[in-house]
Amino acid sequence: MKKLLILLISIFLYADNSAFIKNLIGKDKFQTYYELIKPILNENNITSTIKYLQDNGLIELFFDKPTTIHPTFIFKNNNPILETKILYKTLNYMGYYYFYPTHISKKETYSITLEMKSTHYIDPLLFINTISQNGCNVVDISKSKNYTYKIDCENAYLNTIKVVDKNVKILNAKGIYFINPNGYKKIKISTSKFDKWYPYIVFFDKNLNILNIISKQNHQKNIILNIPSECKYIKISDTFTKENFKRGIQIKGIK
Repeated sequence: MKKLLILLISIFLYADNSAFIKNLIGKDKFQTYYELIKPILNENNITSTIKYLQDNGLIELFFDKPTTIHPTFIFKNNNPILETKILYKTLNYMGYYYFYPTHISKKETYSITLEMKSTHYIDPLLFINTISQNGCNVVDISKSKNYTYKIDCENAYLNTIKVVDKNVKILNAKGIYFINPNGYKKIKISTSKFDKWYPYIVFFDKNLNILNIISKQNHQKNIILNIPSECKYIKISDTFTKENFKRGIQIKGIK
């Protein structure tokens, strides 16, 4: 009885993080491994907490067979275009390519639920670390049948190749290039003499709102374009097919 009372008092003192941990690993496991969990009960860093739990094998991620899961992602900044781009890119980096949205809401915050088939839940620690590379922070994680992630993307950005003042050759098998204008007023784009490129170029602001679109119906080897002052990203592709410039492009910034 005395031991139970001490346990209850300890749990009350560490109530803040204990509720978070208990939700992720379950009430029974929380009580069974309480002494092991105790060092992180006053930890206020979500990444450190998740890492500790995973390192000690307390978060179960794997299924006995492939299972359909429905993770939900809630973005507090409500910027659907940029946030969806970052989310999908994050999942692609993690090896997820086959998924689709089953529910989208834009009331106050932007949330999206995806459906995917997998042998395991999305690794929360890997997800936290991967999406942080685009300036987004996971601020909360909860679990019922599926995981729900709350994400702050106030300082979000896309990792893209920066334009510099010399020719840089880049090659992408998908035939789509996202470029950071890096403060330059103009950009020069060149293709191989063996290609027939029909430029399709889109200029975006920081939230991926379209500023301007340039589409050419005649093929080009070199093109110099003015960059809108609010432009943060440039998408370079072909009007018809990626095969038209499969040997890549060269880009150069011009002041």
